[in-house]
Amino acid sequence: MIKTFFKLAIRNIIRHKIYTLINIGGLAIGIACSILIIAFIFYELSYDNFHEKADRILRLYLKGKFGDFEFQSAWTAAPIAATLINDLPDVIDATRIEEWDNVLIRYEDKTFLEDKFLWADSSFFNIFTFKLIRGDASTVLNEPNTIVISGEMAEKYFGKDDPIDKVLKIFADTTHYRVTGVFQKVPLNSHIDFDFVASYTSLEKADGTEWTTNNLCTYVLISESVDLKALESKMPEIVRKYAVPEIEQHLGISFEEWESAGNRFEMALQPLKDIHLNNEIVHPFKPSNDKKYIYVFSIIAIFIIVIACINFMNLATARSAGRSKEIGVRKVFGSDKNLLIRQFLFESIILTFLALIIGILIVGILLPHFNNLIKLDLHIDYFGRWYVIPGLIILGLIVGLLAGIYPAFYLSSFKPVAVLTGKLESGTKSGLLRSILVVIQFGISVFIILGTIIIYQQLNFMLGKDLGFDKDQILVIQRFSEVGTDHVESFKQEISRIPGVLASASSRSVPGYDIENTDFFLEGRPVNQTYIIQINYCDFDFAETYGLKMRMGRFLSREIASDSTASVINQTAVRNLNIEDPLSNRLVRPGDKPEGRIYRQVIGVVEDFHFEPLHSAIRPYMFILRPAEWGWIPYLSIRFNPANVNNVIREVEKVWKEYTNHLPFEYFFIDDDFADRYAEEQRTHTIFIIFSILAVVIASLGLFGLAAFTAEQRTKEIGIRKVMGASVLRIIAMISRETLILLGIATLIAWPLGWYFGRSWLIGFAYRIDLSIIPFLLSFILAILIAMLTVCSQTISAALKNPADSLRYE
Repeated sequence: MIKTFFKLAIRNIIRHKIYTLINIGGLAIGIACSILIIAFIFYELSYDNFHEKADRILRLYLKGKFGDFEFQSAWTAAPIAATLINDLPDVIDATRIEEWDNVLIRYEDKTFLEDKFLWADSSFFNIFTFKLIRGDASTVLNEPNTIVISGEMAEKYFGKDDPIDKVLKIFADTTHYRVTGVFQKVPLNSHIDFDFVASYTSLEKADGTEWTTNNLCTYVLISESVDLKALESKMPEIVRKYAVPEIEQHLGISFEEWESAGNRFEMALQPLKDIHLNNEIVHPFKPSNDKKYIYVFSIIAIFIIVIACINFMNLATARSAGRSKEIGVRKVFGSDKNLLIRQFLFESIILTFLALIIGILIVGILLPHFNNLIKLDLHIDYFGRWYVIPGLIILGLIVGLLAGIYPAFYLSSFKPVAVLTGKLESGTKSGLLRSILVVIQFGISVFIILGTIIIYQQLNFMLGKDLGFDKDQILVIQRFSEVGTDHVESFKQEISRIPGVLASASSRSVPGYDIENTDFFLEGRPVNQTYIIQINYCDFDFAETYGLKMRMGRFLSREIASDSTASVINQTAVRNLNIEDPLSNRLVRPGDKPEGRIYRQVIGVVEDFHFEPLHSAIRPYMFILRPAEWGWIPYLSIRFNPANVNNVIREVEKVWKEYTNHLPFEYFFIDDDFADRYAEEQRTHTIFIIFSILAVVIASLGLFGLAAFTAEQRTKEIGIRKVMGASVLRIIAMISRETLILLGIATLIAWPLGWYFGRSWLIGFAYRIDLSIIPFLLSFILAILIAMLTVCSQTISAALKNPADSLRYE
């Protein structure tokens, strides 16, 4: 029977070549899109799954509320790891991790600046499954001043030589680290990416005992079958026993009194596998993605398959009149309805598997370009994973059944007498369901087009919004401390003589980068009314360099000695602290005793500016003069004339090498760096554009087939109308009218869904566009243009035919 079905299927494929090609093409593109989306989803869901103990690894994070500021942060304190092992029997191991950028590393005559540099405890390679090529995982980080490097770095620094026991100089020439191991390349689906791991015990702060100094991440390994909620329920006691006494000492009041003002401080645990798709917790490693994108792209994959299946259903039912006699004859000769259903489903599955093969070939061709567009490295291991081939077969069966089930039941229901006596309605006149399917198909297309426009508008808004400071033409030198504390001003004076350099400023932080958060309260108010304020230690020229606008008062000045203890705050700080006259107030850093408190007179208020990307709301912000004795000065920002950019970079580098004895010169541009902060939105926008185009292509293929069939079926009618005086435009309008009506209905359905999606997606941004009527109208206009171009390509040729030829048709 299968052999017979196969022969019949091949015969019908050959007989209806055009419609078969349209069906296979639509299904192939739909399947290819679904494979790409599924590969992307699996990539996102696979983060950190490669660790052998992944189900037992947890990350500690802090959550709480200080004044109006609520936070969730993976930054924790040095003594927590050892305490959890000692106090909680279910915690069997722990490691602290701290990431550093711009680390100066020397070996013989080689000097490099490295970004992917970690400090970690000796348990790091026992907890995580980062495979070692050389060295013992249990001992490689046991001793201070030891370091483990990647295979790529081993070749970079040592070539073909054995790296073990070689010595790298980190920062100063006198700080030597012995290489004790080499690890394989870190998998791309790891939320921690690194090339170097140095022993954390090498740092003085490794023995720190303060529970309120949070500058590292803590991961723990728990026993098997431990209930996470039960373990997490023990965390409040840890906080109460260790952290609360420090908080009370710092504030000078009881913890209960502080909590009574609505403040909170808690510790919680997060499973390792949840880290990548939870962007609510701040951490220093790879940016986490939003889980909602997984749902969005899953829905798009389903939508695209549905569009392809609708194409199949529509063309199959539209061609029903062409197969009616075949069905009538077969029923007369004894074929029952069930046999015909099986045959039509078999034909559908055969077509689907042909489309599946073509779809896989399309994926193979497009995947490298797709990876390049979305800045990822997706790959599909068809034979390396046991579930891939069965999954594709199941996908083919599901699509084949979805596409073929209605046509199979519809075609097999024809009555032999009605067919053979010519009383069966033609497929184009019994198309209520077909019209509904076209509405669904166009509704999905309009929805995807609308989503793409909304994402594009928001991305443009973020890239073009006035940030409150001049981000263009600012070059930032990293590791500015290398020039030496005593030479900061002379370096600035030297580069000020370079043509094109307009201003420069040294600072602890620059827009888009980590910044210190410190608690303050307003003098004269209770200590429990504490607010978290972002602090940037900078010099006198920061406001000029970044073009900050003063709302009242003035910025820090060289001429006034008392500015060493003064502060300049932003408008948000004024609002949050509810200060009526900012310049007559002092902000106070808490202390256990009044004489231990630090007072900062407010001397100016700057207009609000976006120090962080637009995902985050503007928070209270303070500028404080950088103490002259500070040896750590991470950044020097230089404003320059764009006409002289190349010369400025070249001349600044000369000065840098003169002051630093030819150390590597590392810099970035603020505007480029800010644009990079929206990589996830740019990726989402790119994916939406790709799949909206493909969804429209699939829908257009189906519409093209329907238009071709309609024009063919109405050839005689068109000829008669032309003889009766109908113009070409009137005939085109007549045939296109139904498409426009269906498109209008589809748009009315898609718009509310698009509005709901747009609003839900935009909520994730503190600063966002207002949803206007423009993207909705654009989606409708684009859909009309595409539909009309597709339909008219067939109707025009039919309308231009000689009436005599049309009337001889049939």
